[in-house]
Amino acid sequence: MSAPAIILMLAAMIIIWGGLAVSVTALLVRGRREDSEARAEAFARAHANLRGDPDRP
Repeated sequence: MSAPAIILMLAAMIIIWGGLAVSVTALLVRGRREDSEARAEAFARAHANLRGDPDRP
């Protein structure tokens, strides 16, 4: 293989693996954020229920 072909192959591998790493990281961050929001909403609903406030979700 020639040097330009090897460089192109390495660059393609870095781009592909880098994209995969960024995608996985974004999914993990999104999952944690949604879990945190869901937990806060459930906490608010539980407290509203304990206070007997039917207007609050």
